[in-house]
Amino acid sequence: MIQQGKRERAALILAHVTGWAIFIVFPIVNEADLWQAVSRHPTLFIATNLFLISYFYLNLNLFVPCFLSKKKIIVFFAVTFACIVLYFIIPWIFHSYFFSGQPFRPDMPFQGKHPEFLPDEHFPHSRMRPDEMMKRLGIYTRTTQFLLVFIVSTGIKVITQWYEEKHRLKELESSKVEAELSFLKSQIHPHFLFNSLNSIYYLALSKDDKAPEAILSLSDFLRFVTTESDNNYIDLEKEIKMLEEYLNLQNLRVSEKFDLKFDLKGEFTSLKIMPLTFIPFVENAFKYGISAHIDCFIHLTIEAVNRTLMFTIANSIIQGQKDIIRSSGIGLENIKKRLELAYPGRYELEIKNNEHTYSVYLKIRLE
Repeated sequence: MIQQGKRERAALILAHVTGWAIFIVFPIVNEADLWQAVSRHPTLFIATNLFLISYFYLNLNLFVPCFLSKKKIIVFFAVTFACIVLYFIIPWIFHSYFFSGQPFRPDMPFQGKHPEFLPDEHFPHSRMRPDEMMKRLGIYTRTTQFLLVFIVSTGIKVITQWYEEKHRLKELESSKVEAELSFLKSQIHPHFLFNSLNSIYYLALSKDDKAPEAILSLSDFLRFVTTESDNNYIDLEKEIKMLEEYLNLQNLRVSEKFDLKFDLKGEFTSLKIMPLTFIPFVENAFKYGISAHIDCFIHLTIEAVNRTLMFTIANSIIQGQKDIIRSSGIGLENIKKRLELAYPGRYELEIKNNEHTYSVYLKIRLE
């Protein structure tokens, strides 16, 4: 694998070097006037090509990812226009300060000791025609070169990002299916349903008014897992609603010694999130953090501020459960992988485990 990676990098470098060699040499071979200009001013030729090479990699690695990909279209084209202007100013700078020592006048047939074109023998001091001046400045050649560099660099990055996004979504879909199967196996199994139905049964026997609400919670929860979770992203409000139903069902079987707090802060409208984002952490808390005999707690907070989502959960650690928590990392590893696929570079996950408390802090920058 390492050798293969080295070969791929070597092939990529060779492709870039070959491409630039063709780009630089081809115009010189096909245009005699350009070859004469290069012969007279090799420094200017080198400077302009270095500028194009620098712009190519800046556009490829900075301008497109930071501006175009983030839909900052105006900024992207403003930067591109500034680069074009700078590219066409380079000849003025060289002619004025390095060649003639006087201001460059492209409308005059020749200047000082460095004529660009021989003056007309009949009108040696007449002004040049616009087409001659455009040719002298190399407007057509320079425009073609810059547009070619712009199109190739932008196209390469856009196509690469499209391919990477497609590959990422494919992996996310595969990971989501694995997460759903894992979740169904760990939660929607006979034991979970038995506990929920058993709790509802006792509520019905005691004619508790909570029985219909518990049945509805179970129905809504099962419907969510089997339908809503098919999408890559869902409304955050739906994810919170599913979490509330899950908490209601789990709360049916806990003792009075259990303290559950669930706080919501901020505005959640129009925000979307990967389905089943919170459940693995909440499931872990219920699995290892509650007891029917001693005081225990689970505290959850979900907060949204400026399209940044913060999820916090803390639970008590029941004596003798520490080793179990360490060995129960399959679900947590799965959610870490899914977060990396869904929010690459846009999430923070911090897990703390001390003597009495196990806590999780998740921060996601939503787009």
